[in-house]
Amino acid sequence: MKNWHGAVWVMVCLAAMAAPRSGPTQDEQKLFDLVNQEREKAGLPRVQWENHLAESARGHAQQLSEHERLSHQYPGEPEMGERIAATGLRFNAAGENVAYAPTVEIAHEDLMASPPHRANILNPKYNALGLAVIVRGKQMYVAQNFAHVIPDYSESQFRDAVTGAVQQIRRAKSLPAMQMVSDSNLRDAACAGKSDPKKLITDIPRALYLEIFTSSTPDLPDNMQSTAAKFELRRMNIGVCFRPGREHGYASFEVVAAFFAR
Repeated sequence: MKNWHGAVWVMVCLAAMAAPRSGPTQDEQKLFDLVNQEREKAGLPRVQWENHLAESARGHAQQLSEHERLSHQYPGEPEMGERIAATGLRFNAAGENVAYAPTVEIAHEDLMASPPHRANILNPKYNALGLAVIVRGKQMYVAQNFAHVIPDYSESQFRDAVTGAVQQIRRAKSLPAMQMVSDSNLRDAACAGKSDPKKLITDIPRALYLEIFTSSTPDLPDNMQSTAAKFELRRMNIGVCFRPGREHGYASFEVVAAFFAR
């Protein structure tokens, strides 16, 4: 992972935050509306304006205007996912468009004429967009950050949602409710990224099953659902750790759950 605390990135962030905005400028609103018009014509849901995405886009648009050339990453700058994650947004998919043109209308036309950029604009999985337009000379430099934004769970909220999903499976199968225990040792294992259930279960006395999964939503994977539905199990110890990153997305949690007969 690149070091986004470098001097170049700090300077860009300070420049972007020097004049905080409560919403889009007139040009940014016009470009945002053009994106949603394209989505509506394609039968897709509108994307919502997202201030965190606008913040990350503004920092990169400043870089575009200073370099006066298009790139998705300049020397000393983090990659796009890390820039968005630095704003604190929770998301599990993202994309970026960049352009420059004398007007926002021409910038939009150019983006729609480019297959990769058009694909971002018309991507059905994205539900949010933040963008920035910075004027330098006779050009407008544009950065659009798209994302699939998800609920902002705390660790305890995510843990409760997972345990609730387990209990729902038990009720659907007419099984006794599972006793739930929050386990700090399992949380430590989750935070350490220990991903081998066969190895980890040897350190948990009397555990019959161990499930480990990574997800940005509390939906249970098939193995976890199957284990939760076993009649002989009566207790589940669980540890949950927020572990965002490039591999699983910047809203991912690691879950370790041990199951016992009593």
